[in-house]
Amino acid sequence: MKRFIFGSMAAFVLLAMTSCEGFKLQTDYHYTSQPLDPHVNMTAWEYMQSRADLSEMVDAVKYAEMEDYYSQTENVVTYLFINNDGMANFRESHAQVQKIEYCDKEQVQRLLLYHMVLGEYHSMNKKLPVEPIYVKTFLEGEWGLMTIKVNKSSSNSIGSPIANGNIVCNETSSNFRSKRISSVTSNILPTNGVIHIFNDYSMFRKTSTDVTPY
Repeated sequence: MKRFIFGSMAAFVLLAMTSCEGFKLQTDYHYTSQPLDPHVNMTAWEYMQSRADLSEMVDAVKYAEMEDYYSQTENVVTYLFINNDGMANFRESHAQVQKIEYCDKEQVQRLLLYHMVLGEYHSMNKKLPVEPIYVKTFLEGEWGLMTIKVNKSSSNSIGSPIANGNIVCNETSSNFRSKRISSVTSNILPTNGVIHIFNDYSMFRKTSTDVTPY
């Protein structure tokens, strides 16, 4: 009986080896690593229109008649895009409406102006520190004040602080009682500046009871 089992196994192994003769061993796969290129060959306005999660901001820009701010190429601008979740937060907080067109037009304009900063602010090549710095948005007056920084790793991390690329605007306690937001996508480089995308909107607020312009 043992001889029979051994003979059967040997025959099976021989059959398997014969049937695999037509298959070749996998050759070496030569992989050439390349860093991700943050540059996009389009303006901020074109990029905004290319993403479905920014469709409500596209509607807001058109409603506010501010397309030129995002398509201009004369200045380098840091654009703080608000995705659909963030725009929904704005609608529900300010007007409890289903469409941005039902909001006050001037409030929408001021919202967009606050989320644009003249200059280049991103986490690459140490363009931003890990501590908040003041920047002036396109919104005029004190209401346009904002702080911005690149986030850092946990204090428990080896080698901390390490910039992780995430952008934070109005870090808590850095700009009075202003609303803090943190990017969900950052360091996109269109032909006319920098784009960071947030899932909420921000505002300047000196006290918790301030009535903001939007």
